[in-house]
Amino acid sequence: MSTIQNQSDYFFCYSRNLYSFLKLGKSVKYICTGLHEKTLQQFWLFERNDILHEYLAEYKLRGLAKGVIEA
Repeated sequence: MSTIQNQSDYFFCYSRNLYSFLKLGKSVKYICTGLHEKTLQQFWLFERNDILHEYLAEYKLRGLAKGVIEA
């Protein structure tokens, strides 16, 4: 039996910095890459899972610590 997945099962990454952190720094594999239909901005599609959420939290904490992002 196959499971039907929806958009909330995936993470669309539009940030080159975040992509580099996930792919190059943490070796997280993305499913595919593409261009947003209207803006033509490149994105990378990752499957949502516990590890991805952990890395996204780490990325956010690093950004907060560096003052790059706001809470």
